[in-house]
Amino acid sequence: MNPTAFSLFRPAILLLVLCGVPATGQSQPVWPEGFTLVSIPSSVDTTVQKAWFYKSRTPGQKPLVVSLHTWSGDYNQEDPLAEEILWRDWNYLHPDFRGPSVRPEAAGSDLVIADLADAIRWALATSDADPDQVFLTGVSGGGYTALMAYMKLPIKLRAVHAWAPVTDLAAWYPECLGRNLHYARDLENVTSRGTRFDPAEAARRSPVNLVPDRSLRKDTEVVLYTGIHDGYTGSVPISHSIRQYNHLVRSFYPENPTALIPDSTLLNLVLRRTNPAADTARRIGGRRIHLETGTGNFKFFLFEGGHEMLTGPALTLLTAGMKNSSKSQIILTLGDSNGAAETGWPAQLQKVLPFSEILNFSTPGKTIGFDNQNQSALNSLKTIRAVCEEAKAKLPPGRQPDVICILLGTNDTKSIFADRQAEIPENLTRLIGELKTAFPGPVLPELVLMSPPPADETKADPLKYKGCANRIRLLAPVFKGVAIREKVKFVNLYSLFNAEAGRITTDGIHLTREASFRTAQACAEILTLPQKK
Repeated sequence: MNPTAFSLFRPAILLLVLCGVPATGQSQPVWPEGFTLVSIPSSVDTTVQKAWFYKSRTPGQKPLVVSLHTWSGDYNQEDPLAEEILWRDWNYLHPDFRGPSVRPEAAGSDLVIADLADAIRWALATSDADPDQVFLTGVSGGGYTALMAYMKLPIKLRAVHAWAPVTDLAAWYPECLGRNLHYARDLENVTSRGTRFDPAEAARRSPVNLVPDRSLRKDTEVVLYTGIHDGYTGSVPISHSIRQYNHLVRSFYPENPTALIPDSTLLNLVLRRTNPAADTARRIGGRRIHLETGTGNFKFFLFEGGHEMLTGPALTLLTAGMKNSSKSQIILTLGDSNGAAETGWPAQLQKVLPFSEILNFSTPGKTIGFDNQNQSALNSLKTIRAVCEEAKAKLPPGRQPDVICILLGTNDTKSIFADRQAEIPENLTRLIGELKTAFPGPVLPELVLMSPPPADETKADPLKYKGCANRIRLLAPVFKGVAIREKVKFVNLYSLFNAEAGRITTDGIHLTREASFRTAQACAEILTLPQKK
């Protein structure tokens, strides 16, 4: 399943923060409800910095995510992560820090650093954000600013994640000239107000040449991500990220030269754009990882892609922490239309489990054991063996799914099946048995069974779904009983969503993206709990 990616070369996704898209000519963006446009006065001059801000609405300290616009953008770029910030209810700030990098006052200047400090202090004072959980992230020029902030910002930071960052302006200038990119003229404007390119000034504004306050940054995580084709299909060669990673390792761990990425490896990666030595099964956000390395507080990922941020897993990765398990799992998902949708719960599961691979076998109209629409192809009991064989063909040799997640049952409660509800427990038990048989030991896949979410009959098609709300309510304890007997993990989606049944769907049956995301979160959370014996 392809993760959502924020590419700087997809005009239809000219979004803000983590990525970079020119703000020039953009209309006023429409931000989700709850985001406010604020004005933050500068502590060093008379300017006022605009920013988009979201304040957590629930009690307790939450993280503060500072999402940084790109080289050519400003605070008004739309942010592909804003909606997900709202779902998680984290504090959020999207500051301006002197706008596009087309003049000396911008592009990593002392004014930029002062503006960022002012904005973060304002956000901490205005919200209940945890000052020990301040996270900075950005892509391209936003990644550059995140790294400059890491080097110079006089504020404690929990983590800095930079995607496809520019790290060496002096090196980037001839690279832009060679590619006929407008950034070369921007660099002339930044370093000398357009009279020429000043390499010395460029060096002073390059994180690859700076060393942070070690005492202030001793607990700050830095992760660098870059797509292996950047520099060919994008504007920033992968050498920027690799050299920055090596610079950080040398600065903090000079006694550990083996943690560095050798120049020979860098050259081979730039020339070949692949790594034959990489683990072909290793993924991040569904993308192959060509190189993954790290030591101490620093980590580097080179993934299959270009000049982009993988926005799907970006927030999960940002706040997960270096000690979070990055175990790769193969997860088989079985569902109906709520699973088959492009933004359905399996797609959201890829976000919350970024190092896992999701094999999604969801089909609209699928039931547990009935011929929906008189089609045997929509009956899971009649198709499960074929599905398992198809899944096996997609698995690496000798591998089984590590996890199987099942969310079926809504279609089994349709009006046409109203007098057959007593068959559902046996059908579900048989389906679980078929899965256990298809993937035998010595270690069985971990099974997660989810009960159908509540329906809203006031919105649903009355011919198809009359009475389904009550039938779904009655199914929740039935599913729990089957899960207990079959010794599989259980997620009660009916209980999770019952108090807000009218809000989780627009048509009474199909989950919104937020509800799909919360379903995936609940599924992922149950996977971390020990299996009951």
